[in-house]
Amino acid sequence: METRDFSTEFSIKATRSSGKGGQNVNKVSTKIELSFNLPDSKLLSDAEKELLFDKWKNRLSQEGE
Repeated sequence: METRDFSTEFSIKATRSSGKGGQNVNKVSTKIELSFNLPDSKLLSDAEKELLFDKWKNRLSQEGE
């Protein structure tokens, strides 16, 4: 099985989470968002991109993230 390093294609951002949080609510960035731009991926083949588009079509933004 081939190993590919996608770390250069991911974008990670820490944000404040909504909902219950006790003393830390709205004070600490505890939510981590991982973004991946599917159309711009250099590591995925067109067939892999198409499969992921079909599988994630309801979860992708209009930009394909």
